[in-house]
Amino acid sequence: MTRLFIAVLLAALGTAVQAESSDRWFIDGLAWYQHPCGIPAFAKYGSDTRAQVRRNYELTQHNPEMCRRLFP
Repeated sequence: MTRLFIAVLLAALGTAVQAESSDRWFIDGLAWYQHPCGIPAFAKYGSDTRAQVRRNYELTQHNPEMCRRLFP
């Protein structure tokens, strides 16, 4: 019974950690709601690991007015 409880507890903790990272750019970046381009850009490009997308992500952090042009 103790083994079952520990297994369930570890599974629950693993799920919580995975769910937390799913709303971040590139898994280790800002959360979608912290980035100036918001959910539309995140939904389309949030997990795209190409160098150009990451560059656009960094540029738009400092220049939010570029969101429409860099993340169409």
